[in-house]
Order: sequence, then structure tokens, then C-alpha cells
Amino acid sequence: MKRLIAVLCVFAFLLVGSHITRAQGVGASGSITGTVTDPSGGVVPRATIVAEESARGFKFTAVSESSGQFRLTGLPPATYTVTVRASGFQTELLKGVVVNVGEITVTDVRLNVATTATQVEVTAEPPVVETERGSQADTLNTQYIDDLPIDRRDYLTFTLLMPGVADSTRLADDQDFRVKQTPQSGLSFYGSNGRGNSVTVDGGEAQDDAGGVRPTVSQDAVQEFQVNRSNYTAELGGASGASINIVTKSGTNDVHGNLFTFIRNDALDARDPFAFSQALAPGAVFNPLNSDSVGSPIKNSLQRYQFGANVGFPIQKDKNC
Repeated sequence: MKRLIAVLCVFAFLLVGSHITRAQGVGASGSITGTVTDPSGGVVPRATIVAEESARGFKFTAVSESSGQFRLTGLPPATYTVTVRASGFQTELLKGVVVNVGEITVTDVRLNVATTATQVEVTAEPPVVETERGSQADTLNTQYIDDLPIDRRDYLTFTLLMPGVADSTRLADDQDFRVKQTPQSGLSFYGSNGRGNSVTVDGGEAQDDAGGVRPTVSQDAVQEFQVNRSNYTAELGGASGASINIVTKSGTNDVHGNLFTFIRNDALDARDPFAFSQALAPGAVFNPLNSDSVGSPIKNSLQRYQFGANVGFPIQKDKNC
């Protein structure tokens, strides 16, 4: 009876504290930073900056320092609306501020002097170059994952599209310098083997001690992931190769989902022009004086079917799964 009560207490704690799961670990979030200035270029201290994402109820607040600079950290990847307010100035509203995993979005704001109660709306544009970091990194978002065809639906294979990345199982002319049974990620960065990479899902490690990647989430559950190839900061340490940070999708205040099927059938394929049957019957001996035997054209058989579904919904408003 005591054991049952203890289990129920733990379950109740997890339900009550479910909002804790919204916290983002290292490498699973992004930041917004910038400087608030007035029309003359002077800094505006103690301005209030609020970043909101209405679909999931995210809201983050910061206050500009004496230098006019502000920083919003730990933001889940999403598109935010940023509101900047300061006494004596018009309220500035920036829409479409995109935050990607592991990136710092620079958003400088210039406030106009308020004559009446007004609000200025601005559509933010993503910067061409991220000036806050010097690492070699790329972000693969939902558009890549949804639109590009991929075999086995292993989303990490998209990493091979990045510069300096190769299939680690094909190193040194298909000769792998390790025991074949040793697990590894299958990704080589600048010639390294596939065991020195760090792979995280929502900030938690997703690889074993030998360097293999644990299959933790499906492709449909991935929102985006960042591939840090080199020169990344110490917060993403612990890897001799690359650091790959994966962020999963969460629900919104509306119920949504989909059903899918992926079909590959040889009935939809053309015949391989190089595919022929054996020229000699089984057990027959080749006779060089009678070499007229040829194979017949054949069509390879290949069938693969994958079915699935996913759904997202709010546990309660602004608390989703």
C-alpha cells in the first residue's frame, strides 16, 4: 500500500510539474539580442522588451541595460513577435523575428519620441550573417525535413548536405579502420571517424559510450536541428568531432496531426537497363566455342511501405505536448 501511495505521489508531481519539460537544455534553444536607441542614436536604458509566440503561449521579458543592450536567452526555436516599450517613446512592434536552434538573432531597435499614444509595426528580416558567433554551423529546418526525399527516413542523413561532411562508413576507399560491430553515428566531419560526435535531443544526450546514435524520435517529431561543424563554443563541448543539436516539435493550443504513408514499389519504376538474368543455366559449363548464350532482361523487385501518424494537442492552454 505504501509503495502504491509513493507511485501515485510521483505521478502527481510529474503532472503538476509538467511545465518543467518546457525548459530547453544546452544547444536546444536560441537567443535574441540587440540595442535600443533613440532617434539621435543615443542608448535607451530600462526599456522593456517582450518576445511572444502565441501558438504555444511562450512569453519572455527582458529590460535593456544602461548601455541600451538587451538579451533574451533560452528561447525555444520559433517565430516571435517582439514588443519594445520605454517611457516617452512610441511602442515598437517587430513581427516575424525568427529564432533558430543554437543561433543568436540580432535585433536592434530605434524608438521614436512619442507625441501621442502610437505603436509602430515593423516586419523583421533575418540577418544575412550571424555576427555573434564564429562557429561553422548550419541549421536544417522543417522545410528540409518535409520536402527532401530521404531513404529510411533517418533525418540525420540530411547532415551529409553540409560542407565538410561525409559518410564515415565509406572512409579510405570503403575500408573502415575499426571493428565493424563498433557503433558510430555514420557522419564524418573533415575526415574524422563517426564516433567523436555529440548528438543531443532537446538538450539531452542521444548517443551511447561508443559513439552510436540512439533512435529517440521519429523524423516527423523533429522541428529542426543545428550542425556545428567546428569552432563552436565551450557550452557545446564534449565532442572531438561535431555537435548536432536536435529540437523536437511541441503541440499548440489547437489540436493538429496527420496520417501518412510512404510507398516504394517496383511497379512504379522503370527497368534497370543493366539488369539481366544469368547467361548460363545453373550447373552449365561455359563453352568458349559456343558463346552465344545471353541473359534475358529482368526487372528488379523492390517494395517498401511505411505508415504512420502523429498528433499534437494542449494539455491545457499554453501547456502543450
